[in-house]
Amino acid sequence: MTDIATGTASIQDKNDEYKKLSQELDDLFVANNIKNPNDFSDLWEFYNFWKKRGMKTYADRRSYIIKLYKNIKPKKLIAKSGTYNFVNPARIKEIKTLKNTDFDTSKLVRFCEELNIDFSCECYLSTAMLVRAIADHIPPIFEKNTFTEVANNHGSKSFKDSMKNLDNSSRKISDSHLHTQIRKKEVLPNSNQVDFSNDLDVLLAEIYRVLK
Repeated sequence: MTDIATGTASIQDKNDEYKKLSQELDDLFVANNIKNPNDFSDLWEFYNFWKKRGMKTYADRRSYIIKLYKNIKPKKLIAKSGTYNFVNPARIKEIKTLKNTDFDTSKLVRFCEELNIDFSCECYLSTAMLVRAIADHIPPIFEKNTFTEVANNHGSKSFKDSMKNLDNSSRKISDSHLHTQIRKKEVLPNSNQVDFSNDLDVLLAEIYRVLK
């Protein structure tokens, strides 16, 4: 942004790179529950902004860019560059936009955000438990009492198959970590054992479709 604002580079040369980096940074903010202060989706939008605001000098534009990020509360960001998100940040954004009068999805959103934080920190015990918590949380959306009822009765065959896998496998894995008492020897879960992200995304997509 500074290179464009100070004439060091052209928008045509840098816009694709900016949009890619902007999305990565936005995902990082979401994973750490921090609001991204930069709302410019591309450099043309930023260009039009500074023209309308009358920022005629390089110094004005440079100062504005510095202030964009200056007030972020110091936090050690958990996710690293290239870190895999358990829940796609775009899916979380979709659910945040829901304005359904019957169901408040704020807790579901927070479950998803904490899943990304825990998974990126290699907290796989917590990851397994949060997946199960989501499954237990959402049945009323589908007019069901339990997630097993959702898996057996809602949607297409492919949706049911995906939900049955989420119900049976994730429940057994999470329950084994929740309810097994201390033993002489333990083997801790790894990322592969708790990765139900594909089936969970199918569920979240269906929640968005039903509630929007």
